[in-house]
Amino acid sequence: MAVRSTVDFGYRYRVGWHVLVGAVAIPLAVAIAADVTVALGQRLLALGTLAVIVACYALVAPRAMENRDERWGAAYFAVLAVVFPLLLAIAPIGGALLFALCPQLFVMVARWRVRLPLLLILYAELAWAMVARTGVSRYTLAMVGVTVLVPMTVTILVGAYLTGIREQNRKRAALIEELTRTRAALERAGHEAGVHAERERLAAEIHDTLAQGFTSILMLAQVARTTLLRDPTAADGQLDILEKTARENLAEARSLIAASAPVDLTGRGLADALDRLAARHTRDTGTRVEVSIVGERSGTSTGTDIALLRTAQEALANVGKHAAATTVRIELRHDSGLMALAVTDDGEGFDPATVQGGYGLLGMRTRASSLGGTCTVRSAPGHGTTVRVELPLAPAEQAARSLQPVLDLSSTPDH
Repeated sequence: MAVRSTVDFGYRYRVGWHVLVGAVAIPLAVAIAADVTVALGQRLLALGTLAVIVACYALVAPRAMENRDERWGAAYFAVLAVVFPLLLAIAPIGGALLFALCPQLFVMVARWRVRLPLLLILYAELAWAMVARTGVSRYTLAMVGVTVLVPMTVTILVGAYLTGIREQNRKRAALIEELTRTRAALERAGHEAGVHAERERLAAEIHDTLAQGFTSILMLAQVARTTLLRDPTAADGQLDILEKTARENLAEARSLIAASAPVDLTGRGLADALDRLAARHTRDTGTRVEVSIVGERSGTSTGTDIALLRTAQEALANVGKHAAATTVRIELRHDSGLMALAVTDDGEGFDPATVQGGYGLLGMRTRASSLGGTCTVRSAPGHGTTVRVELPLAPAEQAARSLQPVLDLSSTPDH
């Protein structure tokens, strides 16, 4: 659409100049042809000269009109400097052609050092034609001053003004084009950043769901194989757990593909999801997991619940792989304007400063920071580990929490 409008504007711009030339040349040709005081041969010569000038305009104007090549404009006016005196010598009325030639000069020639000499030549030729026709006298000099010097001065002033406006328009057009390119570059950068962020989100989701699920399945399969060799009957229980874990992991995969909430959150609150997660971890690893909810639960966004649940999943997965803990405590705290989740174990612990690589802790920090929250890890060798994530509530969620006491009061029966 922008390209089409630019083309339409350029076409209308050139048509305007063609109309100006026609509006001056056609009446001038009619006046020359109707001047019976001039011999027919001279009138035909004058009309031929006018036709040569119009033909030169038609050939040069498309290339010189936008100053794409100033040489075309200079060549055009160099031809005029030779032909125009001939027209004036035959038909002095031909001086009216300057009404079209002077504006063309400021359009086809960009530099003043080329414009001024050409402009002076054209008006000097007009003055010469007047003096040659009437002779040198005070009256002639006065007429030259009125019909040549004054129009030339006005032409220069108006041309300078129009040139300034035209230059401003050129700069404005260049600025708009640059802004358009910059906007397109920003849109591409934003798209690439969005794609990168989405890839990171999917990587975190896959790590916290499918990768952990496959790890659990692998561990359960190893335990089941060992049990099968020692006690085939007892292996049935392990195989049941293995099958159930595989089904849960399959459900997580389908949920991830459908881009919906985690399976544990579907139709349930975050507290119920944490209870189910704790029970599953205890079932799979034998490590006791306690869940504590502190503060009154209020409606939060799905994104906040997903982030907290994924943090708990990752923390429990790390406990199962590295901590050798006997007890894990999950605490979900609802404070004013803040939700905090802490996962604490009594395992072996580690030095967080020495941890390099790995996606789990990085994924938790990235997910928390994307929601404007923080993720901290406190641990020391032999003293267990605490992973704490704090997420601010959105303004709408804070408003809902502030209205909760009022709603509770309004629902209290009258006594």
